[in-house]
Order: sequence, then C-alpha cells, then structure tokens
Amino acid sequence: MSNAECYFQKVVLTKQFRINILTQSKRNKSTFKSLSLMAITLLILATITQLAHASCTDRGGPGVDWSGCKKSYKMLNQQDFTNARFDEADLSSGRLDNSNFTDGSLIKADLSRSNAKNSLFLRTNMTKSMGYHTDFSASRFIDAIMVKSEFSRTNFENAIFQQVDWSRAEIGRAEFNGAKLDGVKFEHSNLSRARFTGATLNQVNFIGAYTFYTQFQGVDLSNTQNIDQAQINIACGDNDTVLPFGLKRPSTWPCSD
Repeated sequence: MSNAECYFQKVVLTKQFRINILTQSKRNKSTFKSLSLMAITLLILATITQLAHASCTDRGGPGVDWSGCKKSYKMLNQQDFTNARFDEADLSSGRLDNSNFTDGSLIKADLSRSNAKNSLFLRTNMTKSMGYHTDFSASRFIDAIMVKSEFSRTNFENAIFQQVDWSRAEIGRAEFNGAKLDGVKFEHSNLSRARFTGATLNQVNFIGAYTFYTQFQGVDLSNTQNIDQAQINIACGDNDTVLPFGLKRPSTWPCSD
C-alpha cells in the first residue's frame, strides 16, 4: 500500500470515528432528556399525591375538600360545610348532626350508621352515596340530588324533602314516619317495606317504583303522581289510606305482619 493510500485510509477512519462519537453523544443527550422528563413527571405526580393526602388534614369548614378521605367516627356535628366536597369520603359512624351541607358534594360518600339529625342538605349532590342505618331525622333535603343512592333501613322521620331527585335508588325499609315530601322523584326506586305512616306526600312521583309491602297506612296518596293499581296491590294500607282517583283499595288490606 502506498503512502497516499495509507494516508487516505487514516482520514476516512478518523472521520468515521468522529461521526460515531457525535452519534453516540446525540443518543446520550436524547436518553438524558428522556430520563430527565421522566424524573420531572414522577416528581410532579408525587407532589400532587402529597397534596391530595395533605387536604385530608385540613380544618373542616366551608369549601373544604375531603374527597376520598377517611373521616369515620369523627365529631363533625354543628359544622358549616357550605360548598364542601366529600366525594368518595368515608363519613361512617360519625356525628354529622346540626350541620350545613349547602351546595356541597357527597358523591359516592359513605355515611352509614352516622348521626345526621337536623342537618341541611340544600342543593347537595348525593349521587350514589350510601347511608345504611343512618339517622337523618328532622333533616332538610331541598333541591338535592340523590340518584342511585343507597339508604336502606335509614331513619328519615320528620324530615323535609322538597324537589329531590331520588330516582333509581335503594330505600327499602327506610322510615319516613311524619316526614313531609313535596315534589320528590322516586322513579324506578326500591321502596319495599319503607314506612310512610303519618307522612305528607305532595306531587311525589312513583313511576316504576317498587312498592312491595310499602307502608301507606293513614297516608293521603291522592296528590301523588304515576302510582298505579299494581303498585297499590303489593303495598300496604288501611281504611284511612286515601287513594288517587280511579284506584281501588285491595282486598288484602290491611296487610298481615
């Protein structure tokens, strides 16, 4: 090989080496950028998670966000929770009585076995919330949304309900004795064995509601909406039950225990 050929080969190899070095450097920079971006993303997610957990320790009051927080067995009575959020929160077995939940959100919240007497739920969103064996006696529900909620065996004695959407809900064996219901929608809800003794029902919509052994003794149903003969036949009443025009008192009334 001549000196010229040898020199040319060295030049080519040197250029190729430089190209390889530059390529590898670019790859390293790209990898570094990717790792940096990943680290920043993880840091942001960790910060968000930390903030979410930190909110559960916030002091209760108007506008507090306790979504997803565990607040069972807590003394939350006589509180102003206006505009507060409790979505998917655990509020079970606590004290919620004499509190104000105006414009609040309790979506998918668990209030089971809590004391929520004499509280205000004005424009409160309680969609898919749960309150098994909860005491809501003398509470007020006004323009509230309670769609697909579960309040079986719950105490609503002497409570006030105005323009409440309670469609497709589970309300079996609930106690409505002495309650006042005006403009409530029970559309396609389960009211089996619920008790309405002494309750006042005005413009309550029963379309598609399941009324097996629902207790209507002494109740005036004449101002209710969309309750039919089939629903009356499986419900319970007595001689003091007032039926809507066109419906007949079943021969099975009064129901046996």
